[in-house]
Amino acid sequence: MRIRKDPEVRQTELIDAALELFGSAGYEKTMIIDIVKKAGVAKGTFFYYFPTKEAILEAICTRWATELAASFQLKSGQLTALNKLQSFLLQLSVSGQVDDLFDRLWNEKQFNLVYQIWQRQVETVFNPLLSGIIQQGNQEGTMHVACINETIAFFWSTLDCLWEAIYLKEPSEVLLKKVKIAEAVLERILGIKEGAFELSIAQL
Repeated sequence: MRIRKDPEVRQTELIDAALELFGSAGYEKTMIIDIVKKAGVAKGTFFYYFPTKEAILEAICTRWATELAASFQLKSGQLTALNKLQSFLLQLSVSGQVDDLFDRLWNEKQFNLVYQIWQRQVETVFNPLLSGIIQQGNQEGTMHVACINETIAFFWSTLDCLWEAIYLKEPSEVLLKKVKIAEAVLERILGIKEGAFELSIAQL
């Protein structure tokens, strides 16, 4: 008799199988048939949950983003806005399976795919979280931001410069200089008192 699993359990098994295969064989070389074999399900089961291979890749990233956001909110409930922002950036920079996956995609020159999926996580998961931090900072008087959504766009652009430096493995002295510049930029756009914000990045 075939055991019918809970849909969430089956979906998780497919996501886990895809994550492992994308990490070991690469996104391009991994076929849907490889994922269903790894998960031990029929091909039709895959398409019941995910219309395409790209859809399961996005599900991997969505799970990571929502888990990170939930963990952050659980740990940072009583923190000030500045400490919340530092904590969020630190958690965001901690290396994990998804970082390895993005590295693999980047090496495969899947630039548009990486950008599109990342942007959707930013817009749906991380931007609401950042908006809440900034609103708290405005209330506490440690931040002074009039146009929150527009400011958040510049926030991510600043981080992109740092992440590029980390990805390219620039010399530590160059990276540290860029961190100091990023701190100054973030203080400026978020209306934080000069010298009051320290950027926390796990790779430093």
